[in-house]
This record gives sequence, C-alpha cells and structure tokens, in this order.
Amino acid sequence: MWGSTMRYFPLQAKPCRVKFDGFTLPELMVGVVAGTMIMGASSVALRTTQTLISESQGKATLRQNTTNGLRLMRSEVERSMNLLVTRTNPSEQDDPETDLISNHSEVVSLCQTKAGSQGFKPIFGINMVELDDPVIYGVSLSSNKHGYSLMRCGAPLNMDGSYLGSKSASSDTTGSDGNENYQSKMFVSRVLDDIGTIPCKVNDLAEYEGCPTGQPLADVLQQSDFSFTQGKTPARTFQQPAIRVQTDINTKLVKFIDPYILDDTKNDDPYQISASYLERTSEVKSQTKQDLHFAAFARADKRVRYGFNDTNGNQGEGYSGGAFFQNITSRNVRFILDGSGSMSACVAWSGEYGNTRRRFYDPERGYIRTSRVCSFTRMEALQHEMIDIIQNLPDATKMGLAAFSTDGRRNNKTWTLSKSNLVELGPENSDTRQSAIDFVLSLSSGDPRYWGGTMPWDTLDEAFGDGITDTVYFLSDGKPNYDQNSGSWRSDDYETVADYYAGLNATRVTNGNRSIKINSTSVGLDSTWMQLLSSKTSGSYIKVEDL
Repeated sequence: MWGSTMRYFPLQAKPCRVKFDGFTLPELMVGVVAGTMIMGASSVALRTTQTLISESQGKATLRQNTTNGLRLMRSEVERSMNLLVTRTNPSEQDDPETDLISNHSEVVSLCQTKAGSQGFKPIFGINMVELDDPVIYGVSLSSNKHGYSLMRCGAPLNMDGSYLGSKSASSDTTGSDGNENYQSKMFVSRVLDDIGTIPCKVNDLAEYEGCPTGQPLADVLQQSDFSFTQGKTPARTFQQPAIRVQTDINTKLVKFIDPYILDDTKNDDPYQISASYLERTSEVKSQTKQDLHFAAFARADKRVRYGFNDTNGNQGEGYSGGAFFQNITSRNVRFILDGSGSMSACVAWSGEYGNTRRRFYDPERGYIRTSRVCSFTRMEALQHEMIDIIQNLPDATKMGLAAFSTDGRRNNKTWTLSKSNLVELGPENSDTRQSAIDFVLSLSSGDPRYWGGTMPWDTLDEAFGDGITDTVYFLSDGKPNYDQNSGSWRSDDYETVADYYAGLNATRVTNGNRSIKINSTSVGLDSTWMQLLSSKTSGSYIKVEDL
C-alpha cells in the first residue's frame, strides 16, 4: 500500500474488548468520525515518506519525515480509547487490560516477525474502538542502518482515513452470508526515520572511566528495554535510541521526553541533550539534528465547534490541527494565548511522587503545592501544540505571538520580534522560528502564582492595530477578571465586547485594511462571550471540554 516492500499480514479475528474509562460509546464514535479527515490526509502524506527519504537528503527531508509521521501518530492517539504499555512493576491501580504483552503478545510477535532483520522493539500500543487488534508503535533500525526508526505496525488506512477492514470503513464489510466481517490485517511502515543514537560523553562518565566499545546497532536495539517504570521508559545510554516516552496514571498520554539524564545539571554544556531527537548521519559524521517535541492524549475527540466559517476538511497548506487550534491556513496570523496561573492546572498525573514539591493551580482549591508528579499541565499541552505549529507553518507565513495575564505580571508579554508588526517565519530552523519557540517555552517558567490573572483586552486591541493581520487565534481557560473599563465582569458585557470588536473590524474595512477573523478556544469551560466574539467577527469557536 505504501511501497513494494510493505505487505498486508492477516491476523485471526477475535472478540473486541471495549473499555470506556469514562467515555460513552457515542463520544468515542464521534471521536472516530471527527478524526477520519485528519487521518486520511496524514495517511496519504505518510505514503511518500520513504520515497522522500531515498530521493532527498538534509534538513528538508528530515522535516517532512517528522511532520508526516507525527501528524499520523497524533491523530491515531487522539482518537483512541487508551494506550497499552509494558510495566516493570505493575501496581494495584494499574488496569491489567492496558498491559501490552500479556494481552497482545501474538500481535507483538507478528510485528517482530514481519519487521525482519531491521528489528522491532515495541514501546506502546493504542487501543482503537473500531479495531479488534491494537496499533503498535516500536523502534527498529533506520533505513540507512546508522540510527533508528519509529515503526507503526497495525491495520492499514483507507483513503478516507478509516482502517481497512474496520467497523467504520467505508468499504463493504458484509460477507456473502450477510454477516459482518471485521478481519484485521497488519501493515508495517516507518513513521519517523533517523532517530538519533546517544553519544558517549566523556565528561558525564565516572573518573578514569572510558567510553565503551561500540557494538552493531542491531545488537544494541535487541538489548534495549522499553518497559515503563513510574510512567517512563528507561533513560538511554551509549548507542541506544535517542527517544524516551512518558505516560500518565490513566495510560492516556504519549509524551516524548529527554532521553539522557546524565547532563541535566550541566547548563553550560553546549551539547546538552534536552529532548528526544532525530539525527541524519553518514558513515563519518552527523549531517543534521532536530529535536522531537510530541505529546498527545488518547481520548474521544471532545472539541465542539460553533459560529461562522467552520472549516471543513484539510484544505490548502498550513496546520491541520491539534487539540486547541484547527486548520490554520492564513498567511497573516496572530496567536493570543492565556498566560494566567490557572494554565498551570495538571491534566495528567503520573501516579508517582517525587522528592520535591511543585505548585499547580487546582480549579477546586486554588494554588496547591504537592510532590505528586504531573506528566502534563494545560500550559505544557499548549506549548507542545504551539511548537508544532511554529515548526510546520509555511515559510511565507507572517505571525505574531502574545500572552496575556494582568498588567505587570510575568506572562503579560508579547514576542519581541512581533511587537511592531507580524514577522515572516522564514525557512525551517530559522532564528525567527527558534525565537518564537523560546517565547512559548518561557510561559511556563517561575511560580504560577506570579503568572497573572485573565485580562485579554490590551492584547486583543493591539491585534487590531496593524493592517496586515487577518486572522487571530485566541485561547483562554477562564473568565476575564474585569471588563474593558476595569469594572466587574458580568453577563451583560458579553454582547458589548463582541460588538466592540465587530466595530473595530468595520473601521478597518473603511480605512482600507483587512477585517480580522477571531477564532477562539475555551479550555475547560463554556464561554458565551468568546462564542459571540467569534460569531461577530466571522470566526469559529472551539470548546475543549478537557484534555
């Protein structure tokens, strides 16, 4: 399906175990249907990945490989019910149904057999409501044998994004006897090629200890362990794959994290490893390197759209969408992000306790300090999506970035390069893109009590101050602390605010400038005023129920 080297491998059909974990069947099926368009686009794009790798070299190929692979994996994870992992020490609170090997050893064995000499070490599986067998992601040798690949082993995809042979496939799955036939087939493909190898860093070794002798990577892979301990796969050592995965207590989170921990305290090390990474290498040297930032939640899609101009499909170039922002196709776009302390709320607890205490916002109790280990906060979820957006928007995109909180607080600030006007992102790995990423990452620094409250007015007004912007993406997880005149925020302010910005749009058009479409996203709450704001500026409104 994706090349002559890939084949379908039939499995025996078996009863489907459906486990809801808090989601109703309608919610899960809505997630399946909502995800098919993204999946279709991702599957088509991924079919060209191996061709791109063989025909092109350097950063452009690495970037395309990463974009296509991560889009496919994100869309699969987000429409699934839960992950499947192997744990070193399962606890009583761990659901035995989420254990990968004990429940699906035959599927894992088949993936390993069909992968052949390139190897296949499973990391995690994803449990799909429309499939009898899970889709499994694992590590193999890279196409050039100088590194590693993240491989996908599971049911192949139809052009519409449904799984071949699944219950939701558009093709006829009814046999001649009139009974439904859900026989699964397996398909093995590379999702991410050129995962790096951990180098030997002499300064991280014990005194008088030297670098070990290198081994064939096939042997290193065979010896590598990907079982989860306290929600994480093991830290990596010399020659092992530069990828490490974290999950949460509910086994719904997939997050790539720092694979190498020995240099974490050495901030003066210019070669410090701080993230999982890809690295294209030749026989003698590294040609290019790229950090891997990825996080996604296994859940039914619970985004709800309202308002005018709802997007339909993945039309044109741009960013197809994540949890917060959808179908970004504008070439003149501003992002206005909530930087308030409530964005420090944890949305995925690991179930473990650490040696230090960290402060979070709790919607019920306010700010708390706890030694519980949080896998992901609202802010960190937003940061991961924004980094993905910044890395993948077209080069000619002009972008502005700002965070709002309260005047004088840490997160009430604008990205320096876009203070005066939008700035063109330029080519991949440009200083402009990196500067934007650095701004986004700065939003989680410091004590969240000092990030500030929710006052978006000045930042929204500034967006209407330039004549280039035509689209704003506006996100908030709370009600404004005050209205535009510093008075109490009340329900009769909703229409007033929406009418005010609709009026600014009318003035812009009169002055020969473009009107601005405000696409707003509320996180964890219903927001009538944001819905009205989007409607009166011809934008769309998304309510993210939870993460």
